[in-house]
Amino acid sequence: MANPLLMAEIFDNINEGIYILNRKGDYIYCNNAFLKMVGATREEALRLNAFQLIPEGQVSVSVAVTAFTEKKKVSVVNNVLTPKGYHYRQLATATPIFGSGGEVEYMLVETVRLDLLAKRYQQAILYEDDSTIEVPALSPERTRAKETIIADSPAMQAILQTAAQVAQTDSTVLISGETGTGKEVLAKYIHRNSSRADAPIIEINCAALPENLLEAELFGYTKGAFTGALNTGKPGLIEAAHGGTLFLDEINSLPLALQGKFLRVLESHKSKRLGAVEEQEIDFRLLAATNQNLKEGVLAGTFRADLYYRLNVIPLELPPLRERREDIAPLATFFLDYYCKRYSRTKVLSRRVIEQLKAYDWPGNIRELKNVVERLLVTSAAGTLEIYQDLAPLLGEDAVRSTSPEIYPADWEAFYQFDPEHFSLKAYMEFCEKHVLADALKRCPSSYKAAALLKTDQSTIVRKRKKYGL
Repeated sequence: MANPLLMAEIFDNINEGIYILNRKGDYIYCNNAFLKMVGATREEALRLNAFQLIPEGQVSVSVAVTAFTEKKKVSVVNNVLTPKGYHYRQLATATPIFGSGGEVEYMLVETVRLDLLAKRYQQAILYEDDSTIEVPALSPERTRAKETIIADSPAMQAILQTAAQVAQTDSTVLISGETGTGKEVLAKYIHRNSSRADAPIIEINCAALPENLLEAELFGYTKGAFTGALNTGKPGLIEAAHGGTLFLDEINSLPLALQGKFLRVLESHKSKRLGAVEEQEIDFRLLAATNQNLKEGVLAGTFRADLYYRLNVIPLELPPLRERREDIAPLATFFLDYYCKRYSRTKVLSRRVIEQLKAYDWPGNIRELKNVVERLLVTSAAGTLEIYQDLAPLLGEDAVRSTSPEIYPADWEAFYQFDPEHFSLKAYMEFCEKHVLADALKRCPSSYKAAALLKTDQSTIVRKRKKYGL
């Protein structure tokens, strides 16, 4: 007979939730994965009884009760309300274990959350071409950094490593990058991993307010400092950041008149409200972000050189998404997971969609990708697991480059595997024709030469070239 301790250790290393019931429906064993799913301790779980779960509203359908009644293996998809008060949907399979008299003695139940099952399926789609991969465990939790930072590409991993190092200091960090590359997210990551993490991070977009309002917001004001000022006065955001972090987004838009005043605050760590006489000492760490080249601003006279050098202590430049394509698929699945939870859906991205996402250049970067993923989810067909849409209508015919993998005309099976749902003889023949024509046009200096090589007329080459966008 197997060692019970060994069997328990084996079950505890299985990602799916497992529990065993006796003939009365009492829980007599449950593994660690099940305890994590329901958010209960082992003692709490072992007080449960399967026949009481439906009356108490903890499950919509009891797979165990059904299997007890029908005396056969049963699988159901049901809703679960955990003792902690949160809901999820699961696939549950109950297998009866019979005694010598033909009665059910025990019930073995396997459970897996549908959202986590979809994640595993998505991983299979993402990595189906790899012979060996590191697959993360099925877990609803992510690390704090992974909730917001996706960094599979070497470029982003290097930036995160530097960010983690400088987070432990009070050095000023200047984050640059195109719009939508995640500058604000990186600033929050640095603050969250700093010694000031328990204090607030105060954010302001320098391009969002006119100069007079921006000055009042930054520095605050006293009673009667200007027409319309509150009688109580108002502290500025610099004051509010005392003990914490001040994040100035789009600092390239900070007016010249305010740049000198802010430089003085940086150098002295003292700030004075509008209309005040006394200065106040302020202890804050500065993070700044820009979507423009500040050095060019210095040369153009729109940005002070002394402020630029004061800001540029630790420069971090975020690459655009087109230069970190390794992050596109993980980002897309992360956003899909977010919107699936928000809209209570279970979906995965098909291989075809992933390839199209990776081929697009994303001028709007991560922000654009997030919006496209939301649109794909909310417009996808109900009743299907995979999102299987052509992105050309969303992104433009010319925007999505050829998304076929390295498939050669003779390899029709690879073409079928790439897109089985839309495979047809006509589609495959057109793929072969396009492949041969593209190769001929590369070899030949003109359409006439290509026509001679392929033993056809030049008008056919021109027509086919236009058809395939070559």
